[in-house]
Amino acid sequence: MALSEHSMERQAVLLRGAILNPLGPDDWQFIADGGLLIVDGLVRDMGPMSRFTHLDESALVDSGGLLLPGFIDIHIHWVQHRIRGQFHDELLDWLARHVWCEEARYADEAWAREQAHAFFNDTLRAGTTAGMAWSSAHVAATRIAAEACRGHWVIGPAWMDTPGARNGSGVDCPAQQLARQLDGTQASELCQQLLDQLGPAHFAVSPRFAPGCSMDLLQQLGAFATASGCFVQTHLAESTAELRQTAARFPAARDYTDVYDRAGLLTPRSVLGHCIHLHEREWRVLAQRKCWIAHCPSSNETLGSGRMPLETVRRHGIPWALGSDVGAGPSHSMLHVMQRFLAQHRAAACTVSAREALHGATRAGARCLGQVRLGGLDAGCQADVVVLPHPGATADMDGALEALLAGTPAELESRPLATWLAGQPVAP
Repeated sequence: MALSEHSMERQAVLLRGAILNPLGPDDWQFIADGGLLIVDGLVRDMGPMSRFTHLDESALVDSGGLLLPGFIDIHIHWVQHRIRGQFHDELLDWLARHVWCEEARYADEAWAREQAHAFFNDTLRAGTTAGMAWSSAHVAATRIAAEACRGHWVIGPAWMDTPGARNGSGVDCPAQQLARQLDGTQASELCQQLLDQLGPAHFAVSPRFAPGCSMDLLQQLGAFATASGCFVQTHLAESTAELRQTAARFPAARDYTDVYDRAGLLTPRSVLGHCIHLHEREWRVLAQRKCWIAHCPSSNETLGSGRMPLETVRRHGIPWALGSDVGAGPSHSMLHVMQRFLAQHRAAACTVSAREALHGATRAGARCLGQVRLGGLDAGCQADVVVLPHPGATADMDGALEALLAGTPAELESRPLATWLAGQPVAP
């Protein structure tokens, strides 16, 4: 039932500012002096301030800045947030030397609860209001993250039943952690428990990567994902050393992508991190299976993994969205990820724009998560809003946004003036 004008005015908030609303990878809507009419956590209307003269002034909140939809990060390891940007080894060495020991700490539920609160506070402060996150191998830590999350998040524990990437001396690796939790229980049973508790919109089957998984585990997870229709997240072809390990572990497979395909893990709800070192056949398979790519340019740079060939992804029509990949990524700021997206591809003479970067951090991520009410500022969208410094009077909004992407990771993490979640200011 529609609200009367009087009741709407009592419940409404009119958030004023310049508005930048992404529409597609090469299009956006810019309103120099606009308003978002927010009712019950949703955008009721959006447009120039002249549209809202009928509203009482008590509803007005002047942001003093530029309003964008909340950012969406489709590939981040919340259990690596504390060590983000500290290490710059090659992928497999970095995992063995730093990640296994860090993630082992999440067996301690008090520690996991403390770090989960810090993670969601920090990401909101940086303007991220939704995403897809990796937990450690510990099922309890996944439940804790789901309870602590602020915003719309999809989460799953990182499954791994073989030591995989070189295990550090004396470190309890994820394979050993998982073995203790299973103890006669099938992985599919734990997945079902998590799916029941988190719900299908918030749970992802998450095999870490092929070098760390047996085909039996991959097939169990693939069968569960197919039967339940839930999300899948994994890593694919991030480094050349990873490719060599995969080929040695699965000699019957045609290539890395074929390992996942044989296990039934490639679906329209599969989100594959990195996808840097793939052959033409593999690109065709990803397109046929309608998989998503989590493009992580800042992480790819930090670990020296290479550049995802964006021109090839475009040619095959494979959908993608941006991810920070913290902790290999040095920052959870999606502003920083957008900055590195532009710099990395331009350095390779691949044409990219600020509009495409913003779309990759908002609308595309919402589509990936199956959330039609996220990623935009249209009427009917959830009022998740990030407020950036005002761009001033400008006819060049592309240049103005790029100026807002300049700076160090620390500067960009604190650049947002405010973050609103479902129509409420929540940060800083």
